[in-house]
Amino acid sequence: MLFAFSFCLAGVCHAQAPSSARYQNVLAKAVRGVALDALPAVVTIEVIGVMQADGEVRQDAPTSGVVIDEMGHVLTSSWVTGGDSASIIVNTPSGKRYPATVVAQDEHRDLVLLKVTSSDETWQPIEFPSTDQTIDKVGETMVAVARYGEANTPMVSTGILSAVGRLDGTAIQTDARISPAFYGGPLIDLKGRFRGIVIPAVGEGGAEDSTAWYDSGIAFAVPSSIIAEKLEQLRRGDNIQQGLLGFVVAGSDPYAEGTELSVVRKRSPADKAGLKVGDQVQTIGGQKVTRRQEIKLALGQFDAGDDVEITYERDGKSLSTIATMVATIPPLQPQFIGLIATDEVTEESNEEDAADESSTESVIVQVVWNQSPADGVLKPNDRLMQLDGSPILNTNALRQRLWASEPETAIELIIEREGETQTVSIDPLTLDGPLDRIASLKASDDSAADDWNVETLQLPDITNTAAIWFPQPEASAETASDEARSTPLALAIVLAPPKDRDPATILDPWKDLARQHRVAVCVICSDADDQWRPNEIDAITKLTAASLKQSGASPSAVSLIGGGAFTMGEKANPADSMALGASLSTENVFSGVAISNETEPPAIRLRKDGPPRLLRVLIPSPPNSEMPFWAATLRRIGCPLQTTLTLNRDLCLQWTRSLLAM
Repeated sequence: MLFAFSFCLAGVCHAQAPSSARYQNVLAKAVRGVALDALPAVVTIEVIGVMQADGEVRQDAPTSGVVIDEMGHVLTSSWVTGGDSASIIVNTPSGKRYPATVVAQDEHRDLVLLKVTSSDETWQPIEFPSTDQTIDKVGETMVAVARYGEANTPMVSTGILSAVGRLDGTAIQTDARISPAFYGGPLIDLKGRFRGIVIPAVGEGGAEDSTAWYDSGIAFAVPSSIIAEKLEQLRRGDNIQQGLLGFVVAGSDPYAEGTELSVVRKRSPADKAGLKVGDQVQTIGGQKVTRRQEIKLALGQFDAGDDVEITYERDGKSLSTIATMVATIPPLQPQFIGLIATDEVTEESNEEDAADESSTESVIVQVVWNQSPADGVLKPNDRLMQLDGSPILNTNALRQRLWASEPETAIELIIEREGETQTVSIDPLTLDGPLDRIASLKASDDSAADDWNVETLQLPDITNTAAIWFPQPEASAETASDEARSTPLALAIVLAPPKDRDPATILDPWKDLARQHRVAVCVICSDADDQWRPNEIDAITKLTAASLKQSGASPSAVSLIGGGAFTMGEKANPADSMALGASLSTENVFSGVAISNETEPPAIRLRKDGPPRLLRVLIPSPPNSEMPFWAATLRRIGCPLQTTLTLNRDLCLQWTRSLLAM
């Protein structure tokens, strides 16, 4: 029997084992032995007649599968259901080919169960080890087994078990080099025990395509212990989906200490289980959690329909509840009340030790928009204390909670005004829809021309050229109006069409408008003169951070403007697609993105279980025009689409200024 044999001896080089020929021969013999034992349960799968978006038909590269019982059930990866196909063919170890049908899918773990109907095939299923036989030990040698093509050529790749609890706790990781032929194939240890099924996947934010890391030395497999738990459900034909709870943990760093809830979605499992903003989560399913990332890992083992026990602390008491996870939560319809607020840090003396001081935050109203829902209800210098019965942690948490508020439902605020506490009610507006429904801030008085200047932005590891137009802090403080001093500066990041190469020149028509609306403007040019590339998202993000530092603008009011503003919204160019891709690929770096309605959407993997994207999308919508096909997807993930007749520089900067308000 011939092997396509990729043998890297990872267990040797990582453990500094002897390099003698005898050792290598013994290890190679062991690898061949366990591979030969597993091969009778490994099949080749061909996906035939996949329809592409352009109408052409193609045949996908063959992949592998694992026979899991004597009735012809084959477990494989989501590779075989990536597109609508005419047929799925299973090529058995005996060389016979059979059509197969999809029984069910585990969408949470990228697994697919197939059924082959044949009367003359003898199936040799893989053996599932007991749980106590498969205790994962990082560093142990792993063997990936596959078959390829019509000849069913055996393929083997070796490596070590690199990590456990990957992909939010659903997978183990190996450094065996994996090609698409290995997807759906088994991962075996040196004792011949079935340890998992290889799947096409990348780490969060690692790439747009789930197969992008193949042959990189980073591969993932669903553990056999988890597969064994889910098999009966799949055999019944029940699809498995990832479970959602509907809460958000405070803070932007997933690895920072703290599990305080900043948002609990209305009518979500978390809400129905009695969780509230301010609760401190202690355990998930019996597993202790101390930070947001640990909560994600703990929840990764559960699916939609599963009951999860959650313990939490509220008002110094430890409480417990049961939440039933769901596959979908109704999309957010972000709400708006029309205020700009700031965090006020106060120093309070500790009664036990006068020398010890602790900082607390208060949310203070700075500006209330004219004709907004908050106009006439809130005033500057009001201290916001509670929203719908739960404490307001800070302005970011307030923004998230307003974003998640129920449409057409009044919100109740407890405020402190001039030393007195009172309760007020506000009927919010839905952000989605025509932009003229939301009143705009009155433009600030012009600052003197010499208060603003252009500076080139240069970062050591960035080759993109960029320039920023912004007010000098010292001069601006002296010449700006009272209103300008009371509200932060907003920031617009403008992505130039690839053909435009001089950022300082591109800034010229933006300057007067930027002063008028008090919006700093940074123009970034593409690295190449013919296109924007996906890997430039990192450059855009870093240049945005540098622009915020240089200008002192508010990180809550950063817009990303595509090429539609250059062409009055009539034509899309690569800068529009790049703006949409960058805004969706980053976590709340940008508060809004303005693009042409003809923008070609980038290939972006969107997570439905992440924190709310506080992202408004501005597009032109001329009379009798249809919304772009990707509009529904953006609304589904909670991004409101604000429409206007056309895009232009003045409107884009006025809209950028409006991002300050919540």
